[in-house]
Amino acid sequence: MSRIDAALLGEDMTSQLARLERGELSCRDLLEQQLAAIDASQPVLNSYLAVDGDAARRAADDADARRKAGTARALEGVPVAIKDNIDAAGFVTTAGMATRRDNAPADADSPSVARLREAGAVIVGKLNMHEAALGADNNNPHFGACHNPHRPGLTPGGSSGGSGAAVAAGLCSASLGTDSMGSVRIPASYCGVVGLKPSWGAISTRGTVALSHRLDHIGPLARSARDLRLLLPVLAGFDPASAQSRAIHFAPASTGPLRLGVVDFGDTVEWDPGIAEAFEDGMRTLLGLGHQRVDLPAPAVAPGHSRRAGLLVCEAEMLIEHADDWEHQRERFSPLLQKLMAYAERKSASDLVAAARVLDQAQVQLQQWLAQCDVLVMPTTPQRAFAFDTSTPPNQADLTGYANFAGNPALSVPVAVAEGELPLGLQLVGDIGDEWSLISLAESFQQAVGWQPSLPQACNDWGPR
Repeated sequence: MSRIDAALLGEDMTSQLARLERGELSCRDLLEQQLAAIDASQPVLNSYLAVDGDAARRAADDADARRKAGTARALEGVPVAIKDNIDAAGFVTTAGMATRRDNAPADADSPSVARLREAGAVIVGKLNMHEAALGADNNNPHFGACHNPHRPGLTPGGSSGGSGAAVAAGLCSASLGTDSMGSVRIPASYCGVVGLKPSWGAISTRGTVALSHRLDHIGPLARSARDLRLLLPVLAGFDPASAQSRAIHFAPASTGPLRLGVVDFGDTVEWDPGIAEAFEDGMRTLLGLGHQRVDLPAPAVAPGHSRRAGLLVCEAEMLIEHADDWEHQRERFSPLLQKLMAYAERKSASDLVAAARVLDQAQVQLQQWLAQCDVLVMPTTPQRAFAFDTSTPPNQADLTGYANFAGNPALSVPVAVAEGELPLGLQLVGDIGDEWSLISLAESFQQAVGWQPSLPQACNDWGPR
């Protein structure tokens, strides 16, 4: 295909599905557009680690045949890409690690990928990520950095950086990421897309390279909140073969005014310039929809303290997840990852129990806040995307970690920003099973700010016109 259609690639998945249903384009056409954009963008963004164009074309042709026969399924023909710590049959699952890049391809899909295929989605390929999912800048030492499509040279966030970048740049219609302390929502915030971390256990994590069994979640990233209405029912479901799976009862979306809780973090969080002002602008939009603001007290335990406890839990679990490689090919771990895991190796069992207790405190704190409101609202991150040649802020996950520690659903939706300004996310956190209320609120927010689908201006530098 000689010309890349930027308008088509910038549309959300819901609009692309509508076009397919109306017969305005074929599933194969949509896929070829995205494959051409992937080829054009890779030297700049490096969002994909593997693409199987031939298999994707066969799946797209099958989807076109089903549409022609009138047997189309919920996601028939839309291309979806997968973070590379989630098994997809035929692809090596590297988890962004040198120790795994020469492994045999997965012989079976993880449950989440299987559900996508069963719903008709076309699996395009595997996405770049932070090494072992333990970090949030996606400056991968083994596969190269993934860049932010709004401004190459800046991080897309992580650890699901490729998942955020690919969706923002129109290189797939939606993506899967994993989130242990914010790794879906941080790239959603930095890349200007929507990311959902569902209730713990709602989407099976079987078939993933684990970071932490307590903290890991799989979640979708998309260009609009309304896309999540299509993705969540496909992805969610009890998996009896997974100890981390739960049969979550999703409550209906609230139809009345909501009490929106706003925490006074005071000096417990260090904010970059402009974050607080952008957050208050977003709150004014939400309050303009008829909701009520409830001011909540500062956390009893500083977010940075619980974040550090969460990191220790992850580092310690990695010693188990990667035990054989850690023993026999430690030199293939990056120096930074070696340092993090060696730190956990020196800790005692009582240190790990103490860290778990800190996470319990953070869980109780979130529960106490939510006892006073319907939805907790806060910035997703204390900063916007930053350059790879600057130091990584340690507090990226200070605001996202709470929902992982407690297992509550959380969603990041982009706030309105001025032209040329980097994206920033508004985070919505609800009670377990309240995904539909979060999605509905995010959708209303996008309508109120006049959200329109489009590609980042920087994408014009590598191809789409």
